[in-house]
Amino acid sequence: MEEWRKFVTPRERDNNWNALLSGGAKIRLLESFIDFELAALLAAEGPLSAEAIAKKLALHPHRARKWFHLLSLVGLVQEIVPPDKLPGHGDEVYAITPMAQSLFGDDGKSGAFYRDRMRFWRNISGLDFNAVLRGLPLPLAVEWPPQTFEAATHLEWWMRITAPGAIQAIEKAVDLNTVTKMLDAGGGDGTMACAFAQSHQNLDITVFNLPNSAYLARNKVAQEKLSDKITIAEGDFLSEEPFPGGFELVLWSRVFTDWAADVVQRLIRKTYEALIPGGRIAICEPLLESNKDLITEWEFRYIFYDDFGVAVFKTRAVYERLLTGAGFELTSFSDRDDESCYSAIIATRPQ
Repeated sequence: MEEWRKFVTPRERDNNWNALLSGGAKIRLLESFIDFELAALLAAEGPLSAEAIAKKLALHPHRARKWFHLLSLVGLVQEIVPPDKLPGHGDEVYAITPMAQSLFGDDGKSGAFYRDRMRFWRNISGLDFNAVLRGLPLPLAVEWPPQTFEAATHLEWWMRITAPGAIQAIEKAVDLNTVTKMLDAGGGDGTMACAFAQSHQNLDITVFNLPNSAYLARNKVAQEKLSDKITIAEGDFLSEEPFPGGFELVLWSRVFTDWAADVVQRLIRKTYEALIPGGRIAICEPLLESNKDLITEWEFRYIFYDDFGVAVFKTRAVYERLLTGAGFELTSFSDRDDESCYSAIIATRPQ
């Protein structure tokens, strides 16, 4: 008996292979869907026949019909077959799906965040991956943390767009009405701090971040007229300098997934010192065990960014081990829900 049969059935073997290889087909389908602006066409004109779409986009008619069918298999278009016809007959009509609308908007022209992720993908997918693994100099090397104001602005745009799900995850996991002094460590442009301050008048929040991001946060706080509730503190959380102290809650949201476990361990220990006895740390991140596709995409991208560490997305067990190792007591866990990919782990500094 072959050794692998003790662990994998032939069907599981083939299913796994097919899933891996179909990833290549899916990315090409998504690229073409975006390039031909098919979402915008269907949003503007409603359901169209394969023949009509092919003419409008100047496509090879037979190949286009195969393409439309495949797009329906991955959920980007709905294939409507007349009840008296067989699939593939040529009378199919195609409409935009709710899934495509969720990505690119009702008009088919939106979705800047998802389009930007596609741009990042294309920047790296054209490189010779084998040569990259052998040390090819990277033409699009990313420095981390961001070294310019433009790079920081782009990063904080990403943080702002992804903030709503993280805000909801923290609101679900922590009763912020019981907190007065809160530190938002690496708190982006202040989007989360502003949302919390507007919803909870009891909060006095400090946002701690690098100078360029701190500049953006000051502008955000001033625009929201929350300068009396939110303080911006400049600093590098990776330095040996301690954080400001005396906090009842320290929030780390979408930061720890940029750093390897040894760096996160040091940050958690610094957090312990920034809290009063009985104070809590809140970690809000996508966890490895429940976000495999997301994390495969991001960790692949990080191969091309040498400033990132290895295995930066972590499991709940790893975070809990880091917390207890720093002296925290585990308090609660709130898993991701249908609103976002974020889970929240809460731990307490003992009295």
